Amino acid sequence: MTTPTPERTQAKWREIATLAEKLAERSGSNTGFVVAPGSPLAGDDLRCDPYHVSHAVQTSITSAIDHLHALCALVVQSGFLHLAAPATLARGVLECASTAVWIASPTTQDERIARALRWNIADVKDGDRAATGAGISVPTSLQDRKDKIEAVATKCSLPFKPISGGYTSSGAVAATETFLKTPFGVLLPWRLSSGFAHGRRWAMVAFADTMQQQANTQTGVVHLKMENDLTRVLFLGLAAAHVAKGAVALFDQRSTAP
Repeated sequence: MTTPTPERTQAKWREIATLAEKLAERSGSNTGFVVAPGSPLAGDDLRCDPYHVSHAVQTSITSAIDHLHALCALVVQSGFLHLAAPATLARGVLECASTAVWIASPTTQDERIARALRWNIADVKDGDRAATGAGISVPTSLQDRKDKIEAVATKCSLPFKPISGGYTSSGAVAATETFLKTPFGVLLPWRLSSGFAHGRRWAMVAFADTMQQQANTQTGVVHLKMENDLTRVLFLGLAAAHVAKGAVALFDQRSTAP
């Protein structure tokens, strides 16, 4: 991808911000993500009630939209361009939107349901870990909640063992890269964003602009001052926007009756 001019960069950010605003308005509406009777998602939901496939997809998409809107507010409106925070928000978009794509993309109902149940397993495990780690009592045990999910899997004639392992964000991102084939990829921007989110040196050295170097003659350590710019962070913004759009388009396809 050729480096855009500053004017083109600003225009692209305005496009992303416009998309984020439209998606946020849709996400905030009661009719924004409706599943039509007779659609593939409606059929999925009837079969795996109460762990609806559509709910797992909707939850992931609305979280992705929220992160995308916050990314645009931070980059376009705040008046201060942060080094790592835009990448952290882009990571949220990429992970959540990829999860939605991963759940909704299979052409078979069995696999969509299995992935939604895997998402629910991860959800109850994470919630239980957060509560028990903080010493908060949980009214329903983790095993009871897992048993309820297993009962639905059994009702749907799906093997529970692969479902019980949940899923990983990296797996969802890799599957989304294969499914969407976006011009900016999914794995690379996700890994780069994760590097910034975790404060990894490699991401900063590889991506940020080194403005100043100062060597300590006694220790040999070189201190770097790094800054961001709109053009550099545009790569992450475009990747996030493309995956979010892809997730929404896939939802629309699966939630529309033939």
